[in-house]
Amino acid sequence: MKKLLLLVAMVATFIGVSAQNPYAYKLSATDLSETSVTLHYSLNAPAQAVQLQIFDGENAVATIDVPETMIVAGNHEYIVNFADYPGIPAGKELSWKVAVTGQTVETPVEITDKVLKFYSPAGVAVDVNPESDYFGTMYVTESFASASTTYYTAPVNGSVGIGLYQFDPQFNGVKNEDGKYGFSCGMQSAGTTLVDWRPGRIQISDDDRMFILSQRVNTGYPLYEMNRATLQVAPFFNGTLDTSTGIVTNGDVQVAAGVGVAFDVDGSGENLKLMMMTCTPGTTTVPANYKTNEYNIGTATSWGEAPSRAFTAFNGKAINYASINLAYDGAGGIWMSQWRGTPTEAEPSYAYANLENDELEFLVTDIYSRNGGMAFNKDHTLLVRGVASSKVLAVYSVNNGELTKLYEYSCPSFTGWNQFAFDYANNIIACDNSAEVFGMIQLPYGGQVATPAAQKYNFQIPAQELPSEFYLVGSFNEWNTTETGGRLVFAATETEGVYETTGTLAANDEFKVITPNGDGWTWYGGIDEYGGGYFLINDELLNVPLQMVDGSNFRMENGGEFTFSINANDMTLTVIPVGSPMVPGDVNGDGQITSADITALYSFILSGETTEIFNGDQDGDGQVTSSDITAVYSIILGSK
Repeated sequence: MKKLLLLVAMVATFIGVSAQNPYAYKLSATDLSETSVTLHYSLNAPAQAVQLQIFDGENAVATIDVPETMIVAGNHEYIVNFADYPGIPAGKELSWKVAVTGQTVETPVEITDKVLKFYSPAGVAVDVNPESDYFGTMYVTESFASASTTYYTAPVNGSVGIGLYQFDPQFNGVKNEDGKYGFSCGMQSAGTTLVDWRPGRIQISDDDRMFILSQRVNTGYPLYEMNRATLQVAPFFNGTLDTSTGIVTNGDVQVAAGVGVAFDVDGSGENLKLMMMTCTPGTTTVPANYKTNEYNIGTATSWGEAPSRAFTAFNGKAINYASINLAYDGAGGIWMSQWRGTPTEAEPSYAYANLENDELEFLVTDIYSRNGGMAFNKDHTLLVRGVASSKVLAVYSVNNGELTKLYEYSCPSFTGWNQFAFDYANNIIACDNSAEVFGMIQLPYGGQVATPAAQKYNFQIPAQELPSEFYLVGSFNEWNTTETGGRLVFAATETEGVYETTGTLAANDEFKVITPNGDGWTWYGGIDEYGGGYFLINDELLNVPLQMVDGSNFRMENGGEFTFSINANDMTLTVIPVGSPMVPGDVNGDGQITSADITALYSFILSGETTEIFNGDQDGDGQVTSSDITAVYSIILGSK
């Protein structure tokens, strides 16, 4: 059984001009090349800091702190030069986020410049799906309009009157193609006259489908689905409408049981479900006439069948037709809220039911809820609802259905709550047809809100065509690049992009790696850090990947037999000793410098052999002669 924990952390009444909790929206990537990409984002409000975070799978490969000029509200773009971020790999699909840090807020606050006059607002919603083309967009319905210039929705003020109103994340109103605020959605109810519908509660599913309840008691279907691109609506329930009862039938099947009262959606795709409460006109004060049904609608764009099941847990508990909300809790349950001045067990202000067994788990009778507003945030970790006769809302943390009260807040401009919604940064938007307002409340905040770019804006740096043919040439073969010139030929290994060759180099031998380039060659060497005219490979740099660049020759400090390994993926060279290294003076390879090395040299010279003796060229002149004997003799004398 779920428990209601009333641990009040803060009760506040504060009003002031404030900014929303900031987050990024309208993310896109353009102008991708081998060298850079331009990342675009917008901020709904000023931030303290903004980071661009680029990921290869789960691994962050670049974190970029943008300059202060790019943390203000509005549109921004940042050119990422890949050369500045060597950790960003080519040839892989990369995702990215914009992480926004806002100013710490200690208490809830109504944002006074984000409160507008609506005559009879009935529903609100925010698109919190970053994959959506409409991410961050806020919606509010005007169910009945006034001609008075006091109201934002009045036709005389350049609005459509009754209809759906759209706002961007900065709370700027969006105009229709006629240059007016608001959208009639293809319904004949423009201005202040009701004809086809009376738009009410709004819900947006996890997979970006938008539904609008119609609270019209004598005409109009109980529920509509809106085309997000055209903002046109169509009846969701397929069948014949009885305008006297609101009941929709399809042949002998009852599809909907009456006029729309409240609803919610849960899941996405094939698993999308709709919970719908209806009643029949003229009987809204009779609890027995309220029906709740669940529809496993999946991907269906209309429904002409009987409900998937009758949900009976709330039977006999609903009584306030215009002020009821339903909310799936994401933990196996569903809430019903309604406006009750004096709640009782027969007429509770809140009720909670288990979805699986269709059982009522508990009722709330000690909280007054004006207009019945209630909503969860995007991940069902916060719940907001009205808790008093006027103005007061409460915010709870949610953990497996358990509620812990965090804040109570008295909003100066509101007297009740018809519907709430959270945006992506947990700002609350709300509407109240008693006070006739639509507005925003900023919650306490301190931390980072990271918006991922939609998957269609992932990017992949074009992989450069890597060389696959390499040779080693140098002083050991008189820099000869021909096939017969003694060059060392690299062969591919089992590891993609890795090539190896093995050869013997003497101390002070210099070399480069070459690869064909059209009719010529590209020569790769090392970085001459010390201005000596070469990159010295000493014993400490053996077995270490060395960056190959258009630079100086590599030079071996000591000679020996080595495996040369090239990784073409990052253009590095690793020199790996094979067997014993060549130690100056050690001609016979026994690890010591003695008269035996002099004897080995004499024997080699006297034999007249043309094959090279191990470590024979002691003076580095490219030949084995008596001068090498002298060099070994000097080493022996110098060691004594």
